[in-house]
Amino acid sequence: MIPPVLYLNKEDCCACGACLNICPKQAISMEEDELGFLYPQINKSLCIGCGACKRVCAFQNTDVENEPIKCFAAISRNAEQSKCSASGGVFAALATKIIKEGGIVFGAAFDEGWNLRHTSVDCIDQLKVLQGSKYVQSNTLNTFSEVEDELNKGRMVLYSGTPCQIAGLFGYLGRDYNNLLTIDIVCHGVPNNRMLKEYIYLLEKKFRGKLSAFTFRDKAIGWGINGSAVINGKKIKLWQSASSYIYYFTKASIYRENCYKCKYAGKHRPADLTIGDFWGIEKQHPEYLDKNNWNFPVGISLLIGNTIKGIQYINDISDYIDLKESTFHSVSVGNAQLQQPCKRDTRDEIVQFYKEYGFEALDNRFKKKIGIRKYSSILKAFLPNKVKILLKQFI
Repeated sequence: MIPPVLYLNKEDCCACGACLNICPKQAISMEEDELGFLYPQINKSLCIGCGACKRVCAFQNTDVENEPIKCFAAISRNAEQSKCSASGGVFAALATKIIKEGGIVFGAAFDEGWNLRHTSVDCIDQLKVLQGSKYVQSNTLNTFSEVEDELNKGRMVLYSGTPCQIAGLFGYLGRDYNNLLTIDIVCHGVPNNRMLKEYIYLLEKKFRGKLSAFTFRDKAIGWGINGSAVINGKKIKLWQSASSYIYYFTKASIYRENCYKCKYAGKHRPADLTIGDFWGIEKQHPEYLDKNNWNFPVGISLLIGNTIKGIQYINDISDYIDLKESTFHSVSVGNAQLQQPCKRDTRDEIVQFYKEYGFEALDNRFKKKIGIRKYSSILKAFLPNKVKILLKQFI
């Protein structure tokens, strides 16, 4: 039996995992390529040539017709949830409601080896592992089939992920369910887990210890893209302009191939709801900051309702989330990925260098080239919040 060809070019595969989950013979596995990016591989001795894997590929076969129905600025009414989230805590608030009603929530969490994996929680105390931005691709594993099992039991399910993962879930399920709520994030693009683990190794080597905590967005530093790591009990700040990994992420230099032609990077979103940071709110809605006493340094989310089901959930969460109406134009001005895919720019050069020499050499290259610019995010962090807001309003 000749196995089907899952993709002709690497840009045609997003590694959502739908093909892996649908295979009746478990003949498909996700394997790393020479750069560390995951791609599905077929075991020829197990494949029966049924073609199910090709049929469920939403990235290649399905166009999304959803358009934004309503857009909002939003903050969780639970201050602790906002504190632990990347922006306004909207995901945690929605997840809390689902769990309180007996449902289960799927999202991305790191395991003990700093591998990002999709997993499920059904206890509010466990939600923290799913919160926060994670600038690396999550392996969805067998969660699509686990979702189907829960849905068929009649249980309410919330599934969050990148837009291509949500589209992959629908491709696998073959239909929507009334007891399924989906959330996609405003995704810039995804590096791979090997790169991240090599970066973590460099941190452990530099600070001579074992990493016990890691975050890409540390709100103790302020609402922005500055992270932190804890090594030997000591907290180390990872400034955006001084961290090679975060820098190359924000410059779109280390994403997988398909990110640069992502058909979900626009207003046509596959999930019921879209969430992200409301970058630029100080320009689009200064009145919300002045009159509503919203805590700008803690972060403010954007929330987009893409389906009638999504809007119904938004209408039912006033006890959990403080909402202020906005427009798609306003939420997308500061979020380029709501308008178009990221640009390749230096991607080929940076990734080729990584392929030849590894991340440690790439880190050294970064340090030589960045020069005094590495201090830029540090200086910005120490500006008073009122000054930051004023500067953003006029720059």
